[in-house]
Amino acid sequence: MLPSACLFAASLALFVTRDVAARSLAQTRLCIETPLAAAARPARVAAWAAHLEGIQVSGTGSPEVAVVRLYGGDGDVDEAARAAFERVAAGDADPHPLAVRLEQLVFKAAYHFKNAPVVVVSGWRARAGRHGSAEALDFKLRGVPARTLAAYLRGMPRAGVGVYTHPRTQYVHLDVREPSFHWVDGSPPGVKWREAQLGDRTCTERDASWVPEMDLP
Repeated sequence: MLPSACLFAASLALFVTRDVAARSLAQTRLCIETPLAAAARPARVAAWAAHLEGIQVSGTGSPEVAVVRLYGGDGDVDEAARAAFERVAAGDADPHPLAVRLEQLVFKAAYHFKNAPVVVVSGWRARAGRHGSAEALDFKLRGVPARTLAAYLRGMPRAGVGVYTHPRTQYVHLDVREPSFHWVDGSPPGVKWREAQLGDRTCTERDASWVPEMDLP
C-alpha cells in the first residue's frame, strides 16, 4: 500500500510541476545542490590553506623578527597572525592596525615569490596619505628586485603600486584603493621630485573584475 501511495504522490508531483516556471525549478535545484557544495568546500579550502608556510617578517627600523602564517587551516585570516605582523610593521610596542586586504596582498606576493621574507620599510604614519589611514605599506621581498615585485603587484586589481628605484631606496609602496594607480619614483630618500605615473590600459577592466577570492594566495 505504501509503495503505491508514494508512486501516486510522485506522479502527481510531476504533473503539477510540469507547468511551474523555470525559476521555481531552478530554486528547487539550488536547494538540492547547496548542501553538496557546502560539504565540498572544506576540502577545497584545505587544498590551498593547509599547505601554506609561515612567512618571515622583519622591519628596517626594528630588530624584531616574526614568522607569520596569515591564514588558518580553515582559510580564514588569523587575527593573532595579523597582530604579530602589525607589531613588526610598526617597529615599536604600539602597533597600528592595517587594512586586512593590504596584508592579504603582501602575503600573496610573498607566496608568489616562493615564500620570500617580507621586509617592512614603513607602515602606519600619521598625516601621510594612505599610510595615515592604514591602507598602505612600503616593503621589500628579500631576494626579489623592487621592479620585479612592483610588476607583479601592478597585476592586482584595486591597488596603488609605486616603485622607488633610487639606489638608496629600492622598495615598493602598496596600497588598497579604487581605482588603481601606479607610479615610479627615482628620487633620493626624503624627497619626491622624480615621480612619474605609469600607464595601464587594462586598469579599469581589471578593477571591475575584482572579487575577494582574487586576494587569496
